[in-house]
Order: sequence, then C-alpha cells, then structure tokens
Amino acid sequence: MGCLASKELPTNAPAGRGPSALDQELWKSTQDLFNRLDRDRDGRITVYELREGALRELELDTTATECATFIGEFSNDSAAMDFPDFLEVMCSGAGTPEEVLLRRFNSVRKKLEYNSEDSCSRAG
Repeated sequence: MGCLASKELPTNAPAGRGPSALDQELWKSTQDLFNRLDRDRDGRITVYELREGALRELELDTTATECATFIGEFSNDSAAMDFPDFLEVMCSGAGTPEEVLLRRFNSVRKKLEYNSEDSCSRAG
C-alpha cells in the first residue's frame, strides 16, 4: 500500500492503471478521521481539536503538551496540522487510521517521558 500524500482522491497510478481499492479505502478512511478531528472545518487540526478528538475518537486522554508535540513533530506548521501532513503520518504505519494515530500518540508520549526522565537524571 503506497502513501497518498495528496488532498485529492487518487485517480491515476503507474502504467495507466487506476488506484487500488485499498489505496482508495485508506485515503477515504484517513480523510474521514481528519474531518472528524477538524471540528471547525478549516482544513487544519489544532492542538485543541487534536486533544478533544483523541478523547472522543480514541478514548485517549492526552495533554496539550502531547498534542503540541505531535503536531510539531509531524507537521510543517507548529500550530496546526493540515490534511497532507496528517495523511503522511497515517501512511507511515499499518492498520486503520485510528490505530496508527494511537500508536503515534504512544510514540510521542514515550519520547516526552524519556526526555523528562533524562532531564531529571541530569538535574540530580
């Protein structure tokens, strides 16, 4: 399954073939999750929207720091994430977009915990 880093549903593929059903399904399910997270429909997911959406969609209680780190790590804009950035994150893992998002959050959490522990060990 290839990554579909585009705002538009894929319509062409190598050798003139159309996109695979799997690619279309991935694109649609990723766009659906993005739209559910983007509550104000401005085409960008803010820290607040990501935090509220993670709780609502994944039943994952996150902090503003975790969401800001997530957006900063995976987006070109530190204040919000647009669909191409979100699609790139979702294409970098296996499973449903919700499963990938949950794993990415866990990765960010571990990184923040590690950095916090590292800071404490240097201070002590």
